[in-house]
Amino acid sequence: MSKVLPFTEANSKRVTGLFRQALRTAFDHSIKWELYRAETIKIRKQFDANKSVSDPQLLEELIKKTEDKLQEWKHPDPYITPQRPGGTKYQRNLPKPDEPIIPGDW
Repeated sequence: MSKVLPFTEANSKRVTGLFRQALRTAFDHSIKWELYRAETIKIRKQFDANKSVSDPQLLEELIKKTEDKLQEWKHPDPYITPQRPGGTKYQRNLPKPDEPIIPGDW
């Protein structure tokens, strides 16, 4: 069995992705900026507390716990930026199609 190294680029990307996902989840649950900011500080402290973990098994365990916690806290109706797919302004002013809307020669 090959040994997994804790401080690799792949693990750094995984942890960074989990951190960003945690911040987005906190944003989805926040109503006011002050509440969101307080949550982001808590999240940052939790990630910083485990920053120097060098045991590969413990690292995998922490990542798995974080993924499970994010699934548990996933918001049922997350915030979507208006211009993104699913947003309120997405494809609002589409250009007029060149071909006739109703096919056929009238």
